[in-house]
Amino acid sequence: MKALLLALTGFFCFTLMDLSIKWLLESHSLLQVTFFNCLFAMLGLLIWIYPNFSVLKTRQPGVHLLRAAFVLTADLLAFYSYSEVPLAEAYTLILSMPLFTVAFSVLIGYEKAQLKQVSISFLGFFGIFLVLAPSFSKFEIAMLAALASAVVEAFGFLIITHHRKKEPPQVFAFYGLSLLVIMTGVLTVFGYQPMSMEQLFISAAGGLCYAAATALVVSAFHCGRPGAVSSMQYTQLLWGMLLAFLIWNELPSPLSMAGGAVIVVAGLSLLLDKQKRVMG
Repeated sequence: MKALLLALTGFFCFTLMDLSIKWLLESHSLLQVTFFNCLFAMLGLLIWIYPNFSVLKTRQPGVHLLRAAFVLTADLLAFYSYSEVPLAEAYTLILSMPLFTVAFSVLIGYEKAQLKQVSISFLGFFGIFLVLAPSFSKFEIAMLAALASAVVEAFGFLIITHHRKKEPPQVFAFYGLSLLVIMTGVLTVFGYQPMSMEQLFISAAGGLCYAAATALVVSAFHCGRPGAVSSMQYTQLLWGMLLAFLIWNELPSPLSMAGGAVIVVAGLSLLLDKQKRVMG
């Protein structure tokens, strides 16, 4: 229960961060928005870690570099999709991450494959097809970017699951963001666009939400089962749809809403099936 509550709160904070990203992308480049978002997020994480900075010592720098590459790729793909399509439509595909987490967990050997589990996963992937269907005629690359973000993010979270006994959650959270700041910061130097105080405030608020979300979700994955924790991400669809409608008057297409509903049902069915097997 503790892991689920941590994840629920964390994914809500991710939604608030995504809203700040979408707003800033209307006037600034993807790399610059990502850099400042991650910079403020890293400062927020230092507050979480303080005063126990000794916890940041690691014997697996290669693991953190690999995860940082996954996080950077997933973030850039997701943020790009936010700037091109309604937030709720991007979310319906990004929210397929739990399906990929379960699928990869089975392929890697973290979990055993069950016929019911496989059937439910196929239902979820059918939902992905419904969301992408309108894009096939005009090739919405932003929608494919959102889907790719879900795939990459699933790998990133499985890295935490595999190494969680060797590293505390603060290490995964901090090194992932700090390396993102370095990577995007170097590129931002060559194309920096001045930001107003209002834009900096929005960026700082989004970054602090990112810090809180990262701390909460990484902690959830550190102490809970990956399938159960990742299922809490579905709440982002509700928050994202509501807030995007209130701010930008955005609504997803009916087919995207139907596909999103199928993805959510499939993901939650996987979670319930797991709980029954654990309790049984």
